[in-house]
Amino acid sequence: MTIVDSGIKSDFLVPGKTLIDLLHQRVKQQPHHEAYIFLQDGEIETNRLTYQELESQVKAIAAHLQSLGSPGDRALLLYPPGLDFIAGFFACLYAGIVAVPAYPPKRNQKLSRLQAIVRDARATLLLTTAEMFQVIEQYGTNEPTFKQLHWVLSDRIATPARDFIPVTVESNSLALLQYTSGSTGTPKGVMVSHGNLMHNCTAILQFLGKTPNVGFSWLPPYHDMGLIGGILQPVSGGFTGIFMPPMAFLQNPMRWLKGISTYKATVSGGPNFAYDLCVQNIKSEQLENLDLSSWEIALNGAEPIRSETIESFTKLFSTYGFRLSSFQTCYGMAETTLLVTGVKKAEVPTIKVCDTKALEQNQVVSCTATDVDRGQRKLVSCGHPWLNQTVAIVDPVSLTECETGQVGEIWVAGESVAQGYWNRAEETQKTFGAYFADSGEGPFLRTGDLGFWQDEAGLFVTGRLKDLLVIRGRNHYPQDIEQTVETSHPGLGFHSSAAFTVEMDGSDRLIVVCEVKRTYLRNLDAKEVVKTIRQSVLREHELQVYRVLLLKPGTLPKTSSGKIQRFACRENFLAGNLSLVTSESPDIPQPIHLNEYPQHYSVESIQDWISQWLATKLNIPMQSINQKESFETYGLDSMQVAQFIQDLQAWSGYLANISTLQTFGAIATFAQYLAQELARQNNQALTEIPPEYYQFECFPEYAQLQQRLTHIQTLEIPNPYFQMQESLTRDCTQVQGRTLINYSTYNYLGLSGDPAVSAAAKDAIDRYGTSVGASRLASGELLLHRELEQEIAEFIGVEDCIVYVSGHATNVTTIGHLFNSQDLIFYDALSHNSILQGCSLSRAKAIPFPHNDWQALDEMLKDQRQHYRRVLIVIEGIYSMDGDIPELPRFTELKQRHKALLMVDEAHSIGVLGQQGRGISEFFGVQPADVDLWMGTLSKAFASCGGYIAGSKALVNYLKYTVPGFVYSVGLSPANTAAALAALRLLKADPTRVKTLHQRSQHFLTLAKAKGWNTATSQNSPIIPIVLGNSLTCIQLSHILFQAGINVQPIIYPAVANHAARLRFFISSLHTEEQINATIAALAIAFTQVPHIDAENV
Repeated sequence: MTIVDSGIKSDFLVPGKTLIDLLHQRVKQQPHHEAYIFLQDGEIETNRLTYQELESQVKAIAAHLQSLGSPGDRALLLYPPGLDFIAGFFACLYAGIVAVPAYPPKRNQKLSRLQAIVRDARATLLLTTAEMFQVIEQYGTNEPTFKQLHWVLSDRIATPARDFIPVTVESNSLALLQYTSGSTGTPKGVMVSHGNLMHNCTAILQFLGKTPNVGFSWLPPYHDMGLIGGILQPVSGGFTGIFMPPMAFLQNPMRWLKGISTYKATVSGGPNFAYDLCVQNIKSEQLENLDLSSWEIALNGAEPIRSETIESFTKLFSTYGFRLSSFQTCYGMAETTLLVTGVKKAEVPTIKVCDTKALEQNQVVSCTATDVDRGQRKLVSCGHPWLNQTVAIVDPVSLTECETGQVGEIWVAGESVAQGYWNRAEETQKTFGAYFADSGEGPFLRTGDLGFWQDEAGLFVTGRLKDLLVIRGRNHYPQDIEQTVETSHPGLGFHSSAAFTVEMDGSDRLIVVCEVKRTYLRNLDAKEVVKTIRQSVLREHELQVYRVLLLKPGTLPKTSSGKIQRFACRENFLAGNLSLVTSESPDIPQPIHLNEYPQHYSVESIQDWISQWLATKLNIPMQSINQKESFETYGLDSMQVAQFIQDLQAWSGYLANISTLQTFGAIATFAQYLAQELARQNNQALTEIPPEYYQFECFPEYAQLQQRLTHIQTLEIPNPYFQMQESLTRDCTQVQGRTLINYSTYNYLGLSGDPAVSAAAKDAIDRYGTSVGASRLASGELLLHRELEQEIAEFIGVEDCIVYVSGHATNVTTIGHLFNSQDLIFYDALSHNSILQGCSLSRAKAIPFPHNDWQALDEMLKDQRQHYRRVLIVIEGIYSMDGDIPELPRFTELKQRHKALLMVDEAHSIGVLGQQGRGISEFFGVQPADVDLWMGTLSKAFASCGGYIAGSKALVNYLKYTVPGFVYSVGLSPANTAAALAALRLLKADPTRVKTLHQRSQHFLTLAKAKGWNTATSQNSPIIPIVLGNSLTCIQLSHILFQAGINVQPIIYPAVANHAARLRFFISSLHTEEQINATIAALAIAFTQVPHIDAENV
């Protein structure tokens, strides 16, 4: 069955062929008309823009973008809700840049989806505000994917609008990539053209029936309903749009209705859950003076529409002017720009009662309303297509049209259908290029939705052809959630979980079932596993899991080919037929009611209230709430956080915010803070400053550290950090009276402890004392300093050298001093913290390039070199985490080609690489003068403490008189200077230590690889990691090896990502082959003693 709309109504023509034409026409026709108003907290106006003011901002930003990119480039938009997003979006269009709207990341949220979007879109620009940048920079700007982007703070641009140069943009030009579908690992960007947007905006005006006076929206601006239906529609119709942040609505739904009442809005809407939220959360005493009589169009779409919602909302708010006929239900998606079908204005949506069993057989059998309680379904019509769009109901198997009364896949054709998926030709052809098998008619968009057609009422949507989960208007792929579940805990099986939704209390609830590995059954801590799953799903997907059920191995329903049968899982869950590990689910619902407390708020009463709230809302036993854990542990999604804030305010009068909840890691810490705040509010005479503002032991950051350390204690394993060494640390060390084979020291050549080195240090103390007592610039200069610097310079092969008292400080003060905000620094994505700190201190633009990828760096230099004064490239000789080496000749070529400066950090490569240990230049046969700044440390091969910069005389002379970390610091101590000088002289006299180090390192690496262990990219270096991919596993293995007489430190989160957690082995020239053989054997045994380690796959 195919249905085609009759066509356009002339009254609803939108001016122009592009959105640029559209906004420009509004400026011409209505320059001083209020285009947008923003309510920051949902109630108080903070910003207004007329069409003229908007275009002025747009042109200024567009002019700046034109200086950074070219038409067709992609720009990621990471804005908080507000008018800045609107200006940034239109600025991209004016500059011919393709806009890529995305949700800005939240604290503790993984960046994997944003990273995937940036890579897929090949974005080169990132637009945000100065305020949002301060939030993002703490955890996102140093991430390699984002570092290579041009960051544009659009609210700080000084470029005048007159500098804007109009570009040629056609109807078929790409306007935006809409990433609202696709799995996390492979997001799909829907290509939406100017023509698509203009056609759909016109269709929406036709659907609305008249030009509204005022629109009101709380919807997120980052996807189709909020962007096109909320932001673009006021421009297309020439009316005023009023906006509030989504969180303001979620925290208090009354703000939405109050805004409609106050501003006399005529059109507003949202997904079905928004109306449910109003009914559930708004109290009768809040409704005084509410007037919804102006609300002519209440849009309802983006998720399954429930007749009960329409009825309950109308019943509650009809007294305040709301009319049932205002509901306009609709259907659409990003792939059709937005709108496909909708109920005509002032027509009440049709509700049809159907037999559920018949629907499962793709047949439509009507029932009477009284049959609903016996398993039938109420379906709400979504109306007819608009503006020459075609809807077909098609058999998804035969690809032929369905007969009347049959359920089939919904296919759509028309000018609103997008251009396809960005850089995904095969998927585009499959989804956007469907044809009828018999007639050849097409192309159509295959929506993946199931539905049927009724002539009078129009389209009814019955479900999904695929397993896509739609929760609160957002799409979620079950396989993404399942992957998160299976990797959240080592006791869960691979490819053995299912995520699905069931309707409970009028809402779709997420259910997760997962098999437990057989080896974990005996000692399973089910509560801990459930908690971990909830926390992981929240962090990755911002979803709260309503129920978690742990299954016995091999009981998850699958097909004969091994595919998970999610529908069968759902049916077995509803029927109670799943084979649970325990006799009951670990999170059995407990009927708890929130208590009312007196106006005295003690820490204990606040903790008790929070526990009861969590237990009630999350359907878990109150006794399972641990006050030492964070809110995040319990998997609260954004709506539940908003509900918590609202309920807390209703109970205590205190209005918290999300950042406050995140700052205080533990619930108990937050309760202490809240008790103090409430005491302060209830007695204004109190002026005492809370301890967490001035006592370190009360700092939230310290509390979080204590939580992590406490977690290690719960493992019944000694803290692996700050172990007391009781002897010289070389190939062996002594700890707690035991002699251990030692892999936790970078005494690579065994020169620390060499009698000649120790004697030199002692002699220097006898002659000069223990300190030089002043800056070298003043009176702290020694002959030893000059000799050490000259011999380091000669050893490397450059003109001069300067030594500092600290290796870390060497990078920080040198980079921070030589570069400033006019400059650009490219650094390897795996660079040491000291390099990052130096970049930060310099205030230069700092961009990471992919690890060791000189080709990617070349492209970045081509794109950006001409925009900056000095450009520095920073690499390391050996990278301290993976033990790999960059291709130095390639980087010297880049530095010369692009007229840049090159700095090489040789902390781990000087004394180690090359036949004589002269470092990476000797290793590759590169002329030392081809590198501008050679940095090294004295604490590794040189058996001392400190750092150096070596290079030209001009460089070193300038640093000695100006660099703060040298001028304003005491000089290197006599003992350390003499020790380093003696070690260097021993190395030059006898380079066989270097040869032995190479042999021992290769021996260890060969044995580890023979075991099939993951040694990352280590090669030709004494740093060899064994990557385990789990921080807990690393700590356990380190302890087991310690018991076996081997000292090796775990490298865990946050030093590295959890999936990159490893044991890191530092090899010394003093290690014997026997020691290494024994270590490999002990490690193989240790793997078998950690239950969830599969040694074959390490």
